[in-house]
Amino acid sequence: MIRKTRLCALLLLAATCFAATVRAQQVERPAVEGPSSFAVITDSLTYVNCRQQIALYKQTVESEGLPVFVAYAQWQSPDEVRALLKRLHDEEALEGCVLIGDVPIAMITRAQHLTSAFKMDERKFPLSECSVPSDRFYDDFDLKFTPRDEPSEGLMHFYAMAPDSPQYISCDIYSARIKPQAGNGDPYAQIARYLEKAVREHRWGNEFDTFVSYTGHGSYSNSLTAWRSEQQITREQFGDRFSRRNTAKYLRYSMDPYMKYDLIRELRRKDLDFMVFHEHGDYYRQYVSGDPVTDETEAHIEQMETRLRSLYRRNPESARKTAAAWGLDSTWYADAETPAAIEKDSLLDLRLGIINEEIDDIRPNARMVVFDACFNGDFRNGDYIAGKYIFSEGDCCVAWANSVNVLQDKSAFDLLGLLARGIRIGVWAKHINILESHISGDPTLAFRSPDAERLDINRNVLRKEPEYWLAQLDSDIPDMRSLALIRLYEENYPETPKVLLDQFLNSPYAVVRHTAFRLAESLDGPEFKTILMASVRDEFEFLRRIGVTRMGRVGDDDFIPLLVDTYIDDHNSARVVFQTVQSLKCFDRDKVKAAIEKRFENADFYNAENYRKALLAALDTQTVKGMPKDLADIADREDPKWRKFYISYLKNRPLNQFADEFARILCDETEPEDLRVCMAEALAWFDLSVNRGVIIEACERLLEKGGMSEELTREVTRARTRLTSEK
Repeated sequence: MIRKTRLCALLLLAATCFAATVRAQQVERPAVEGPSSFAVITDSLTYVNCRQQIALYKQTVESEGLPVFVAYAQWQSPDEVRALLKRLHDEEALEGCVLIGDVPIAMITRAQHLTSAFKMDERKFPLSECSVPSDRFYDDFDLKFTPRDEPSEGLMHFYAMAPDSPQYISCDIYSARIKPQAGNGDPYAQIARYLEKAVREHRWGNEFDTFVSYTGHGSYSNSLTAWRSEQQITREQFGDRFSRRNTAKYLRYSMDPYMKYDLIRELRRKDLDFMVFHEHGDYYRQYVSGDPVTDETEAHIEQMETRLRSLYRRNPESARKTAAAWGLDSTWYADAETPAAIEKDSLLDLRLGIINEEIDDIRPNARMVVFDACFNGDFRNGDYIAGKYIFSEGDCCVAWANSVNVLQDKSAFDLLGLLARGIRIGVWAKHINILESHISGDPTLAFRSPDAERLDINRNVLRKEPEYWLAQLDSDIPDMRSLALIRLYEENYPETPKVLLDQFLNSPYAVVRHTAFRLAESLDGPEFKTILMASVRDEFEFLRRIGVTRMGRVGDDDFIPLLVDTYIDDHNSARVVFQTVQSLKCFDRDKVKAAIEKRFENADFYNAENYRKALLAALDTQTVKGMPKDLADIADREDPKWRKFYISYLKNRPLNQFADEFARILCDETEPEDLRVCMAEALAWFDLSVNRGVIIEACERLLEKGGMSEELTREVTRARTRLTSEK
């Protein structure tokens, strides 16, 4: 009995010691030295169960000259991890990290302006839905966050960006996640197999020479000019890398009614290095195709029946109204809820996309996959598309994907050419992050470069001296020129604005001109106006598209004639024309109408009058109570139902011409408190506006006066910080 008691006591002591050990933070130092370092961050149980594979991974990365720290604990909050990473960055020249297993997830609110498109109402929806899962918490140390009062949910911990935080992203390190999938069995076996796969990929030394791009239905408004531009820039970025053996493919949803099967065939290719999907998505699905185009009567009828059945299952009354509008009766959807119809429609729908449950069988072999889509990288979920890809039995090791929805009018090609030159995937990603973009997989992987001897890119990117980067502006590698512009910008080289303007006006490379545009926008000096005015004539469709978009956000009247000309001259570029019309709505309507009439006064091109009428109609010049309708929607206190909705929409379309009125509403103490808060949030999006001074003055007046609620004070402070901060 005494022996049993002692044994139990020893076991209890051992268990207590183990529990204390796994809670305590343990850090293993590198076995080699180097100019920078890398960190593996994992939880204690993952470390215990995958210790051999973690050690092998560490040894492999260090054999390539990158020292590796391994840290593990039972992490209680993201703050613990961030503090460790910050210390390693300050003391050990940390360049990046990978978060393996159960590492806390920071769920960020009050930072939607750092996303490309996400604008879910943070007061209406649960925090687990309206927050952005973002590892910028871990890799941008200048950003400030305050914990929310709400308790954590599993790995998810909730934070708000502080009002006085920097209002832009500038990552100090890169980060990535290796998070096992709930539906793939033992999480530790998954991680072990993945690390073994990553080690094999490191040792193989694969060269980047095969590439597939797919553009799904609905991407870029199905614009052919936008699709064609990708082929232009990849030729710039990769030179003759693909032309020698025709190893680049550009596929589009319209090439076959069901492109899914072509894509699976491509994904299974053993030689495929890189694949990019431009499409719509969710955490559980890639939306590959839309409804097939029909050209026979029977096919038309069948598709209409399918649509009506689907609509009926969601909303019977809407199905009845839609059918009636088409002149049809209920027989077209009467069988909607029968097992046979449900099965038939489900199988048809499955042919239009790729879902989580299929990826294990697909076994994708593309070493790296970019998901230019919404939610495919949403790692708050147990299973998600990007995670399923890297944990499959195929050779896929890295996925670049977004944790929330993402804007179509953003670039998906920044610095891609450097991947073919041997840059580590994490080093590449560090320079192009937005709040929602993330690496799933090993960020230290790099493709073998034929230029390795003359261009040690991973070491050179650490250099700070301007002389080196100025010399790279003459590089024969276009993306090396782009990287040079980024590094000059990051190092605050005093002549950067002049360099950016020169590169935009004179560079023969669209990718370099785009980088110059993007950085000039961040600086927002007089050079940016010159670049904007030149952008609408650029041969690169994407530059024309973002050029007209930014003209609307700026609101300088000098842009009005250029936008009218663009509507006429670039009318076959669907996405450019759409953004042109949206931007013209951000100027004084009388000035816009005058510019239109002047442009068409002596127009002698074919169909000119129809162009004029269509443009005027698109501008919606209706007035309500003596005000333009879009102002009345916000300012009319007698019609309060939709006021907050229209105020929130200012985040997408800043109506610069009404900045005075918006500032008045913000300062009006007789307006409802929640509406003023909503206005303060929206006005923070006027950061490029020529009229932002009016808003800044209103914010400073309110803050000096005081007496506001805590919430309104916070949002007015945030708006002022955003509108006055230097990037």
